[in-house]
Amino acid sequence: MDSKLDQFVSRIGDLPSVPAVAATVITLVEDPNASGEDLRAVIERDPALAARILKVANSSLFGFSRRIETLRHAISLLGFRTVKNLVLGASMKETFKRFGLTERLLWEHATQAAAVAARLTDHPAIDVEREEAFTAGLLHDLGKIALDNAAPDDYSRAVARAYNDGVSFVDAEREIFGFDHTQLGALVAEKWKLPPRLETVIRLHHTPEALDGLCVEDRRLTALASVATALCTRLGVGRRAPVESFDPRTLPAWSVLGLGDEDFDGVLEMASSVVKDSEGLFG
Repeated sequence: MDSKLDQFVSRIGDLPSVPAVAATVITLVEDPNASGEDLRAVIERDPALAARILKVANSSLFGFSRRIETLRHAISLLGFRTVKNLVLGASMKETFKRFGLTERLLWEHATQAAAVAARLTDHPAIDVEREEAFTAGLLHDLGKIALDNAAPDDYSRAVARAYNDGVSFVDAEREIFGFDHTQLGALVAEKWKLPPRLETVIRLHHTPEALDGLCVEDRRLTALASVATALCTRLGVGRRAPVESFDPRTLPAWSVLGLGDEDFDGVLEMASSVVKDSEGLFG
């Protein structure tokens, strides 16, 4: 572990924990003996969470022709793994120790990057499973939550540098902390016992030069998370305004996904539509 990161983790004492209901749901989904009724019973312990799941299930994100009225119906249509992802997305707010403007922007970026990543899998050039894409988009910035929770004043300075001076989050974090959110996020992923592929995404989504060293599946998923978050940055998701000077096509991840210059307008339009449709879905 990097010495400054090691010192920081030792000082703060603990890393964020996976939200309680989400942890139970994740365990259930991995249990071959669990039933849809078991899953429904866990989610319905939190009526607000159940309502959010139904809201998302009825959104244009899925586009079902008939309205889904019950959690039982949603589970049967969406399947365990999609419902697990929606529970994780809808409960991520609990991971924040406080929830002001900075936290709202971070959460907005995470949930909408998840929606954009999932929709990108519909592109014929992109060979990534939709459920995996959603999770990667949702969790890629876990380290930002950990930094904000542990050192809110210092992290506010990093955010101000990124917003006011046009410095990247990674560079601003390294200036202030001596490490960045991708390194800390990988430790959170390890604590949460996330699959190694997701830990790789969290660690490397801002490290394009590392893509060539990954296996095909890890490379595609990491590239997808990079492109999804880049599209959200371009559109101003989780920021004060769009960053129109940022061109996702300049990222190595763009070509890793099999995308070309001719795909840009369509992909950006798709992302814009998803962002508009998914705004407030997890609120």
